[in-house]
Amino acid sequence: MKKLYFTFLISVISLSNGFSQLTFTVTPSMTDLTNYFQGIGLTITNMTVTGAPTAYGFYSGSSNMAFGSGVIMSTGIVDSTINSAASVFLNTDNSKLGDALLDVISGAPTFDACVIEFDCVPTNSNLLFDFSFGSEEYNEFVNAGVNDVFAIFVSGANPSGGNYTNVNFALIPSTTIPVSINTVNNGNASGPSVGPCMNCAYFIDNYNGTSVAYDAFTTGLQGLVPVIPGQTYHFKIAIADAGDGIFDSSVMFLTNSFKSLPSIPTSILEARKTNDDVTIYPVPANDKLYYSSSTFKADKAEVYTIDGKKMDTINLDSSNSSINTKGLESGIYFLHLSNNQNTIIKKVIID
Repeated sequence: MKKLYFTFLISVISLSNGFSQLTFTVTPSMTDLTNYFQGIGLTITNMTVTGAPTAYGFYSGSSNMAFGSGVIMSTGIVDSTINSAASVFLNTDNSKLGDALLDVISGAPTFDACVIEFDCVPTNSNLLFDFSFGSEEYNEFVNAGVNDVFAIFVSGANPSGGNYTNVNFALIPSTTIPVSINTVNNGNASGPSVGPCMNCAYFIDNYNGTSVAYDAFTTGLQGLVPVIPGQTYHFKIAIADAGDGIFDSSVMFLTNSFKSLPSIPTSILEARKTNDDVTIYPVPANDKLYYSSSTFKADKAEVYTIDGKKMDTINLDSSNSSINTKGLESGIYFLHLSNNQNTIIKKVIID
């Protein structure tokens, strides 16, 4: 049988690294889950979850897989053990059913599916989302019949004609290839991966990692769904073990990463890290906002209402790093910080 040599206990050594630990909240309310998913330019309703109650929740903090805050879905348990070094084994069988649509993508029977579904109405013609997928199946079980898988199935009107019916948009950039163990990796290995490469530009080997237990994960990936503004789309986000119900996998979404924009950011063309160290302050803001980051310098700031209306554009440089919010009504807004390479979007509260 597979994986029997992992029946011993592993002692955990606390190692110092450059990341703070992630903290987790499990089994959030449907209202809170909606608020975490919903970003600029769209409305989300009818949120439901199927699967183990401890298999989904929120994260915050930083690791080499995730930064900031967002939603996590797992085939196991969401808890602080995820913070462990990669030598620690995440292995929970929730004894839950798999998902028929994921069976098709994986090519193997699935188990322990965690499924989040909701309806979404965009106000613009492009709907985007950011995610990172990680797993304990790496690297030993690449191409070994345990192809753990993740997908985002969309149903609704296709702008090119007809309808989407459970079309998967969680894809490797510039391809129609789903994201799974067998499609993003650097080969099968009992230690650090050495090839052959399979879309490994989007793969991070975490074999000797110290801040997250998954043995490997993808870079931050961004998906794009062409949509018709004002139409209702049904989203089914699903992750599952494949081949058996052990060796956990997870997917993480940045807070408010589901967003509807009038044009496609240039960063959609390639993978980009979901991690960022941008901090917005004060919270809530009154007359001015500021941002700080050790890795990202913005040339421009744009303030949008929650339904996608642009309220202001501010050019930023060394002599002006403040963002004027005076005159805006109290409420939730989205701040776009951009330069010629990337755009980072943050939810802000104006008091």
